[in-house]
Parts: sequence; C-alpha cells; structure tokens
Amino acid sequence: MNRTLHYYNYEQCYAHYTKRIMNIRQAKIHGEVIVAKPVLLLALIDSVECGKFTDNQFALNDWLENRYLTLMKQYTQHSQFHNPTDISNPFWHLQSDGFWHLHHEATVADGSTPSKRWLKDYVEFASFDDDLWVLLHNETWRKKLRDYIVEHKLTDDWWQGLMAAESLGILTALLLVA
Repeated sequence: MNRTLHYYNYEQCYAHYTKRIMNIRQAKIHGEVIVAKPVLLLALIDSVECGKFTDNQFALNDWLENRYLTLMKQYTQHSQFHNPTDISNPFWHLQSDGFWHLHHEATVADGSTPSKRWLKDYVEFASFDDDLWVLLHNETWRKKLRDYIVEHKLTDDWWQGLMAAESLGILTALLLVA
C-alpha cells in the first residue's frame, strides 16, 4: 500500500523522526551499545511493509517477536553477548523516546521492565505518533527511514566512528588539562 497525502510534508516529517531516532537512548554495557531499540524499529517497519499491522496498533505477538529475533541475530553477529536482548525491553523502553506509545491499564513499579508475559496480558496495543504512522505507509519514505536506521544505528562503521570521536574528545580534554 503506497499512500500519498496531499498537504503533508514527508520531508519535514522524515527530518523530524530521523532526528528523534538518532537521539534514542540506548544502553551501553561493557563498552557495547545495545541495538535492541533500532532492531525493534526495523521489525515494526517490516510488519507495516508486509501488512501484519494495518492499523496503528501493534500487539506483542509471535510474528513480531520472531522478526525481532531474526534481525537481532543479523545485527549482533559480533556481539560479546550470547543471548539477544528480550523483546520486552525495547518494546517497553522505546516509549521513553517519545514517539512510541503503550496503551495499558495496569501499572508497573517505577524503574522496572515488565515481563513479556505482562506486556502480552496487559498492554492492549502500542502505537507510533500519527505523523510517523503516515510516513511509514509511503513505500519510498518507509524504505528511506529503514535505510537510515540501518546506516546510522546498526552499522559497525558508524559505531566505530562514534567511538573514535569519543576517544578524540577524551584525548583533547587531557591535552587541555596538561
């Protein structure tokens, strides 16, 4: 399905959400950035692409979990961790980045991540911002956003460049102190 809306600025929407995605918070454990959130985003984009979710209502189901695990395996081949991050972590924590919303009645203790079982039982559905949902329904912009996530959040070259920049920042700070 390739919808084009008149009076909708795809470029502006894309720029807004690539900036938001660039700033998603990702855990860093033993020097390794955890890629669970970007991988979940790819799985969600794939679910829109193949028509698994036709409304802006994403349930944590077997299809989504299997797609997420397949992508995690692909993007964490060189990880120091043997087991992929459980889908419950990015599914829950992506809401802190402001464009992913969980619709649930039950409450969870502050600071805790609910189990996958809890998410399946108590989260009616999750949704994207309406503007992002519209963007994902345009084939051209959906592919462009997917490519952006892969290039900026999941490639080794990008992470190595970031780590090199962090190292240069530390080196510069040390030289200024000396």
